[in-house]
Amino acid sequence: MSLGEKWGVLRDTFEPIVVDREDDVYHVTDTLCELYRNRRQLRVETTGLNYRLSVPFAPHLFGSGKTTFCRSYLELVQRFRETSLSSFASDPSRKEFLDKLREAVLLYVDMTELKPINPIEERRNLEWAVYYLLYRFACKQKGLSLMSPQDAYKKIPPLPEFLLPELRKILGISSDQFLLVAFDEVGVLDTRGQYFDLEVNDEGRVRPYNDFFGIVRGLCKQDNVFFIVVGKSKGLSIKNYTASVSKVLLHFISLSPLNSSSIVEFLEKSHLEEQVHYRVCDILCSSTFSVNELAEALLEYTGGVPGLLTRAVNMLLNYVQTRGQPFTLKDECLSCMKEDGFRTVCSEPFVTRISTLDEDTRSLLDMLLMMALYRIPFNVNDRLNSGSYLFDAVTEMGLYRHPIDMNTFQVLLPKVFIGIFEELTSLSLLERILLGSLNIEPVDCFFASKCRVFEGIVAMRLVWILSSKVRNEFRESLGRLSAIWKDMKLPINGPSPLHYMMSVSRGEARSESSKERKTYASNEWNEIIHGALGFDKVYIPKEANSYSPDIMFKLQSPVKFKFLMVGVACKGRWKSEGIGWSDVIEEAKKFLKPVYDQVLSQALEFYHCMLIIVSTKLALNVANELGNQSRCYTSGMRIGGNSFEIPPNCELVILCESDVEMLIDREILNGLERAFSTSDRPVLKNFGLGLVQRVRHSFLSWQ
Repeated sequence: MSLGEKWGVLRDTFEPIVVDREDDVYHVTDTLCELYRNRRQLRVETTGLNYRLSVPFAPHLFGSGKTTFCRSYLELVQRFRETSLSSFASDPSRKEFLDKLREAVLLYVDMTELKPINPIEERRNLEWAVYYLLYRFACKQKGLSLMSPQDAYKKIPPLPEFLLPELRKILGISSDQFLLVAFDEVGVLDTRGQYFDLEVNDEGRVRPYNDFFGIVRGLCKQDNVFFIVVGKSKGLSIKNYTASVSKVLLHFISLSPLNSSSIVEFLEKSHLEEQVHYRVCDILCSSTFSVNELAEALLEYTGGVPGLLTRAVNMLLNYVQTRGQPFTLKDECLSCMKEDGFRTVCSEPFVTRISTLDEDTRSLLDMLLMMALYRIPFNVNDRLNSGSYLFDAVTEMGLYRHPIDMNTFQVLLPKVFIGIFEELTSLSLLERILLGSLNIEPVDCFFASKCRVFEGIVAMRLVWILSSKVRNEFRESLGRLSAIWKDMKLPINGPSPLHYMMSVSRGEARSESSKERKTYASNEWNEIIHGALGFDKVYIPKEANSYSPDIMFKLQSPVKFKFLMVGVACKGRWKSEGIGWSDVIEEAKKFLKPVYDQVLSQALEFYHCMLIIVSTKLALNVANELGNQSRCYTSGMRIGGNSFEIPPNCELVILCESDVEMLIDREILNGLERAFSTSDRPVLKNFGLGLVQRVRHSFLSWQ
C-alpha cells in the first residue's frame, strides 16, 4: 500500500479550537494594561524606558497557535474570568481595565495583503499602505464595500487622528470603547520592504520593522487603541534595535505548548466539519482506548505544539476512516504514529527549512539537541557569539521554544521531527547519540535535575569513548582493568554501537506546575530491557529507596556473536562524605544478581554484564582500599567484607576520581557543582550557555 493510499490526503477536517493559554492571556493582558496606564506618557518625548510603548510581539514559529491566539484573544479573556485573570483583577485599577477590555472589539489584519497603493504621491509610503490595509480589513469585517485608495486618501489623510475615528465608525464602536488591532504575519516586511521608501541608517542598512513600529507608536498615541503584532522575526535585532530607535518596547510572547489535560479538551471539543455530531475522540477511540491515553500519545509525539497536534489528529482521522474502525489500544495508536509515513507527512513544513540551513546554523544542532534532552533553559539575550543569539538559532532550526517565563525558554524537539534530522547525511556521532535518546524518551518524561544532566553526560561520554576509533586513555584503562572489554575488541564497528542509552530520573512521579510528570521506576525496567535491549526477560525488583542503574546500554562485539549489557550507577555526586561500600554493594546486588539469575545463567556463552560505578567523590575507606586507582572485580570475587560475590560472566568496575575526570573534564565538573550547589533540584537558569558550550566542545575535541 502506498503512502498516499494508507494515509489519505492530508486535509483540515476540523477547525483548531482554543484551549489553555492562561499564562499567555495573563501576560498579554498585563502588557496592555501597563500601556493603558502610561498612555499619556507616550506624548512626552523622552528616552526613558518607562515611557516606551509596549507591544506584545510573537515571533514566527510554525504551529505555535499565534494566529488562533490573536484571533481569539478576547474570547480567551472571557473564558478565564475566574482563573488566571482573577488575581489580575484584584487590583481595582486593573479590574476597571479588564472590565473595559471584555467589551473591546478586535480588528484582525493580515499583513500578507500589504502592498504599495495609489495615489501616486503616496505609493511608496509605508504608513499610507498600513492605514489603507486597516481600513480594508475593517470594511471586510463588517461586510461593507470599499472606497478606492484615491477616494479613501481624500477622506482619510494619513494621520492617526483621522484614521482611528473612521475605523470606529466602520466597526460601530464609540470613542471610549477599546479597539484591539492584531497584526498577523508582519514578517512580510522582510521581503516587501523593498517596495517602500524606508529609513536608511548610518550603516546604509534598511530596517523595515523600525519604520513599521514607528507607525504603530504614532497610532498608540490615540486613546483606547491597542496592538498585538505577530509574525516572522529575523532575530532579536528587532527587539534591541527597534526599541532603541522608535521608543517601542516589544514583549516577546512564545505561546506555551499544550499539556495533556488541554489536549483532552482539544479532542473532546473537536468535531468533523461534515459530521458535526461526531466528536473526534469518539472516532479515534473505542471503548477500550480512552481519550486520556490518546492525549498522552499525541503529547509524546507532538510535544503539545498546536499546529503539529492538528496535523497529527487529521492524519489519524484519515487513517481510521480509511480502515473503517477506531483504535482499540494505546500501543496500536503509538505504532501508527511511529511509522515513517506518519512522521514524514506530519513534519512536512519543516523539511525545506532544515535541508536549507546554512553551515553556521547547522553546526549548532548538537548543542540544541543537548539542551532539548536535558531541558537546559536559556535567556533571550544569551549570545552564541558577537553577532548571533541562541534565541535566533532555535527559531532558524524550526525548534519550539517552551517559555518558562517572559525572558526564559527551553528547547523542545517533538518526536515527529527526529526522523527528519536522522536523515541528514552529515550527522556526527554526538548528534546520533542525542537523537537516539530523544527518540526513546517521551517528551514529558525529562527530569530536570543535577543528577539527570550528570548522568546524561556520563552516558554520552561512555558511548563516545567506546565507539571512537581515536585512541584514548580511558578506553585503554578499561582494557587493562577488564577482560570483557578486551574480549569485546572495541571500538565497535558500524553506524553506532548504541542500541539503547538512557539516563533515568531518580524519584517517584512528581508534580510541576500542577502537572504530573512521569519518571522511570524499577517496576518498568522489565519492559525497557525487553523492548530496547533485546533481552528476553530481566526484572529488577523494586525496593525502598532502591532504583535501577541510572544508565543502561548494550554493546555487540564486531568479530563474534557476543553481547555486553552495561549498567552505570552515578553515585555520590557532590555528597560531602562521598560514596561508601554500602552504596557499592547495594548497586551490585540490585543489578548484577537479577541480570545473572534471569539471563546470564541461561546464556553464558553469549552474554556478559558489567556494572560501572561512577562517582565525583569516593568515601575515604573506599579510596584507600582501591589505592586511589580504578579497580575491576570479576566473577567469583567478593566485596564488602565477603557480603557479595560477583556472579559468573559479570564484572564490577569502580572508577577512581581521576578516571571520572576522563569522562567529564574537571572544568565541567566544577561548573556543574557551581550551577547546582548541593541540591538535586537546581535552579537550571544557573546552568548557563557557557557550560553547555564547554560540554559540547569537550566532545568535539575527541573527533
